[in-house]
Amino acid sequence: MKNLLLTIYFLLSVYSLSAQQDTADARAIKTIVQKQEDAWNQSKLVEIGIAYFAEDATLINFSGRFWKSKAEIIQNLSRINADVFKHTSIKNELKELRFITNDVAIANIQEQFTVEEDYTDAGQQYKKGDRNYKLITYVFVRKNNEWLITSTQLTSINQFISPHQ
Repeated sequence: MKNLLLTIYFLLSVYSLSAQQDTADARAIKTIVQKQEDAWNQSKLVEIGIAYFAEDATLINFSGRFWKSKAEIIQNLSRINADVFKHTSIKNELKELRFITNDVAIANIQEQFTVEEDYTDAGQQYKKGDRNYKLITYVFVRKNNEWLITSTQLTSINQFISPHQ
């Protein structure tokens, strides 16, 4: 009986420690998601937000372009920063966070993109107050005890088929 109680105590201790770690990890990832939003809204995604990407990160943007390294992501975000960030804001809502292993997590986020002032990009006119929504999937990996984004997929939400609720 004593051995059974010790075994149960040990298992509960391990579970409690694991749950505490998940909570700390979840907070760390939520902080990164918030810092990504803040960096965009300050037009500083390249300067601040890119720090959370791994060197070998990939990003598939909402139009299907595939960027294959942190350097390529910086190059493309720099252009977008000059043309888009300063005219828009985003609001991220974390919909789901799942830990696949102790060192891998997937975050699914809904982004609300709002045009703050009229502008033109790639020949398209955007008007103040226009909104669109995207689903963003981040894959996070823990490297050197730090969470980094290793993969990103953005998907535009078609408001006719799946209107924002």
